[in-house]
Amino acid sequence: MSNTQIGRDFKRAGRRGGTEFSFSKEFFAGLAAGLAVAVGVFFWQQQAVKDARDAVGEDQPTPRPVRREPASAAAAEPEREYDFYGMLPKSEVVVPETDPKAPVPAVPNTPIERPGVYVLQLGMFKKLEEAERLQAKLLRLGVQSAVQRISIESEVLHRVRIGPVSNLSDLNRTRAALQRAEIDAVVIRVGD
Repeated sequence: MSNTQIGRDFKRAGRRGGTEFSFSKEFFAGLAAGLAVAVGVFFWQQQAVKDARDAVGEDQPTPRPVRREPASAAAAEPEREYDFYGMLPKSEVVVPETDPKAPVPAVPNTPIERPGVYVLQLGMFKKLEEAERLQAKLLRLGVQSAVQRISIESEVLHRVRIGPVSNLSDLNRTRAALQRAEIDAVVIRVGD
């Protein structure tokens, strides 16, 4: 009965010495083995590349020829220069719609006195329905307008215009009616 383990206290039993490795010894042993394998693979690949070059008869890599461009081609093509101030007057700028809740300060309606042919532009919209809605509102005021479809930088827009108007009194009367209806208009002179 003395050989049984029933009466033995396992809690206080010591560990057997020399049979277990600590974590750091195992880690460094694995690291050393991994590095040895990596170095071996590296040298094996280098030898394989060298053997392939020897088989082809290539001892040294041949340098690539330097490509030179003719001097006349460089002189014939001038550098592009962008003239911002020359391009600006030629481009049409699309002004985004303002927030309808923001109050718009009233601009005094100064009458046009210089004779000529004028067009009133009332708006520019991405959707045709919005342009037609403004056109219907103008029709209720008794003002005849037209919706024009234009394309700016591959974007289709619809602008609402009145005119051309050459009679200054009709022009000023129309502007006053638009201002009373709180419709902004841009006056564009198109001719004499």
